Amino acid sequence: MKSNILFRLQNYLKYQFNAVGPHAIHSPFLFDLYNQVIKPARKFRLDNVEKLRKELKSNHEIIDLFDLKTKTSYRKTISSIAKTSLSTPQFSSFLFKLIEWMKVERVLETGTSFGINTLYMAGPEKVSRVLSIEASPIISSIAEKQFSKLLQHKIEIKRGTVQGVIEPQIIKEQPELCFIDADHRSDAVLFCIESIMAHSQKIKCIVIHDIYWSADMLKAWEQIVSDTRFNLTVDLFQAGLIFAKIEMPKQHFTLRF
Repeated sequence: MKSNILFRLQNYLKYQFNAVGPHAIHSPFLFDLYNQVIKPARKFRLDNVEKLRKELKSNHEIIDLFDLKTKTSYRKTISSIAKTSLSTPQFSSFLFKLIEWMKVERVLETGTSFGINTLYMAGPEKVSRVLSIEASPIISSIAEKQFSKLLQHKIEIKRGTVQGVIEPQIIKEQPELCFIDADHRSDAVLFCIESIMAHSQKIKCIVIHDIYWSADMLKAWEQIVSDTRFNLTVDLFQAGLIFAKIEMPKQHFTLRF
């Protein structure tokens, strides 16, 4: 655990050194991305969803969980999971603004968690459907309780592992934006990317959360950045963005988030 924290800290310092703001951006597409998405995400919030986030962080109910990777059972409070696994409000707002800016109608998410990001992604008016994949029955049931309070008509959870269910769901849903936030291992992330590129005809953007989670995750991100299929990739530290089918010379940018 300590080595992972040190790894992220070292890479965060590198990110801060390399990251640029709007004055160093010459691409009109990226300039708009910064000013229409990244900058306003600092202040934009969905108050009704933030109320749910606050409730989750103060919920001390103990739940039984099962780790599919290690095949072990363990117990945790909802509040402890919420405090460590939920994205920041700024990142949730970023997802909302990105989807709104790109005029996305259908979203696919891997890793529902308690559904806070899911609710933000379902928030833009143009969005008609968010399909979220979650392996844990207890986690998905808690998320469904949140959805029953807000935007339930737009959201569906598909229970199962990413490797087990993502391909048929991509074929069925034809998402325009995919948010990858489930299994934080390089082989799982790359499997998701290949599945999306092979089966989604409408994909505009892929967001990969926690690209600096570990050396293994960073290796996967670096492989994606060097992939000649992807003309534009963006590093925001909290996530990596792939603009899958944009027409431009191959470029990679590190933007201040």
